[in-house]
Amino acid sequence: MNTHNGKLPKPDPRKVAAQNAADKRWGKKVERATHQGTIEIADTTLDCYVLTDGRRIISQASIMAILGRSQSSGRRTRNDNRPPFLEANNLTPYITPKLKEQLERVQYRIGDNKQEKSGYNAEILPRICNVYMDAEEDEVLIPNQLPAAAAARRVVKALSLVGITALVDEATGYQETRAKNELQRLLDAYIAEAFRPWVRTFPESFFKEIYRLQGWKFEAGNNHHPQYVGKFINKHIYEPMPAGVLERLKNLNPKNEQGNRPRKHHQHLTDDIGVTHLERQINQVTTLMQASEDKAQFENLFERVNSRNSPTQQMLDF
Repeated sequence: MNTHNGKLPKPDPRKVAAQNAADKRWGKKVERATHQGTIEIADTTLDCYVLTDGRRIISQASIMAILGRSQSSGRRTRNDNRPPFLEANNLTPYITPKLKEQLERVQYRIGDNKQEKSGYNAEILPRICNVYMDAEEDEVLIPNQLPAAAAARRVVKALSLVGITALVDEATGYQETRAKNELQRLLDAYIAEAFRPWVRTFPESFFKEIYRLQGWKFEAGNNHHPQYVGKFINKHIYEPMPAGVLERLKNLNPKNEQGNRPRKHHQHLTDDIGVTHLERQINQVTTLMQASEDKAQFENLFERVNSRNSPTQQMLDF
């Protein structure tokens, strides 16, 4: 099973605007591909695409080809809009409600090319194969459908280890964009561009324990702490949050010429996710400090606890 990938160059905005206007006049909805690639499954090359809305598409011609169906049959259109690779009446009982929902044909263009192509949601490929295999098991297929059933078995076997969505993402190079999008959604869940009014978030007991482990004298009500405390908070409170959170907070709240930040990082955290994780992290670290005789014991406990819990899992546990 081989894949080739490629991200499409940005289309000419003038051509896109003209095409969109023409589509609107004709009442058509034509999507646009941002990534394209090919996947080789069972000795057949499938053309696949990712659209602007993130849908993974396999061309209609590719689905016909992998099932051993002729391209000419793909030009026929049924009254019920059933795709040509499932048009036979003896296949109807095997089309599940879930598959039926996904059988909408998608019209799309590659870049600013005005030529339209037809395709289907990539997720339906294994379900199409199941239709043919179930029909074969019930012995309702006619002779010229048997090669499609054999091809379906080869496809399902090829997909047994890697899902079709993952293959499309690899083939089109979309996995990099997907990772960036997922990171952006995670950061948006944690961080707000606008900052909240300052409220006391770190309890006095938190700072008292830091001072105790350092062997320093603690004065109640003191809000000015050594630089070490800020580094301690970054390491033990913010760094255990998902990757990218602390960096984004530093960018939103940069140091001024005097080396000070105008706000506290926690003022940029969202109430529902960011602050909730912050408060839980503060409680955890405070408890570990209270259970430690010295700094070395605390660091050992901290490493043991945080090595068991990934930041992403901590977020999902809320």
